[in-house]
Amino acid sequence: MQPIFYKRVVPLSKEQHGQLYLEPVDDFEFARETNSLFIAAVEFPRACREYPIVFGADNKGDVFPVVLLGMKKNQNLFIDKKGQWKAEYIPAYVRRYPFILAQPDVGADKFAVCIDESYPGFNIAKEGRPMFNAKGEESAVLKQAVEFLKDYQNQVHLTTLFCKGLAALGVLEPMQANIELKGGGKFALGGFQCVNRTKLGLVKPAKLADLVKTGHMELIYAHLLSLNNVGALLKRLP
Repeated sequence: MQPIFYKRVVPLSKEQHGQLYLEPVDDFEFARETNSLFIAAVEFPRACREYPIVFGADNKGDVFPVVLLGMKKNQNLFIDKKGQWKAEYIPAYVRRYPFILAQPDVGADKFAVCIDESYPGFNIAKEGRPMFNAKGEESAVLKQAVEFLKDYQNQVHLTTLFCKGLAALGVLEPMQANIELKGGGKFALGGFQCVNRTKLGLVKPAKLADLVKTGHMELIYAHLLSLNNVGALLKRLP
C-alpha cells in the first residue's frame, strides 16, 4: 500500500536515477485530496496555531496524531486553486516529498531512501539541481533530503513513544462534532480521538509530574489548544 499521496515509490538508485535533476516543490496539487496527515510530536507547538491536532488509531489499535486539513473525505482546505499551501506552517510529512524512507522488507530494521517517480519535478532536461554529481556521489540537495528523512524518522519514533504513553493513561475518548454548513447542511465529524480534560485531571500526581518532566504535558496542551482551530477550518469551506 502506497503512503498517502505517493503514487510510485521506488528505491533511489545511482544506476537508475544518476541522471535525474530535481525541481523544488512549488505546487502542492499532489496533496489536494488529503484531508488529514500524520504529524510528529515535535511539530505540535507550531502546528497547533493553525490546524486541529487529533488522534487516530490503526488496525492494531496503536494511536497516532494527525492534523485535520479538511472536513470531508478527499478535501484539503489549505490548498488554493493555484495549488499553493495557504498556511504559515507546512507539516513535515508534506515537506519531505518527493522523498521518503521505506522498509524494503516487512518488519526490517533498516530503511531505504526512496522517491516518488511520479513527481513531475524529476527530469533529465537539467531543470533544477542534480541528484548526483559528476563522480556519481550524492549531491548537496540529495544529502540535505536524506538528512531530513533521518531526522523525520527519529521524530516518528519519539512520537510513537509519546502516543503509547498517552494511550496508557486512558485519557483519550472518541471525538464527535456535529457540523452545520453555511448553506444549511449538516454532517458529523468523527473517527478521531482527543484528550478528555476531566480524565486528564484525574491522572495520579506522580504520572502528571512525569508528563511535565518529559515535556509531554506541553504536547497535550498544544493538542487541546489546537481544537479551537476546528472553527477556523469551517471558515475555509467554500
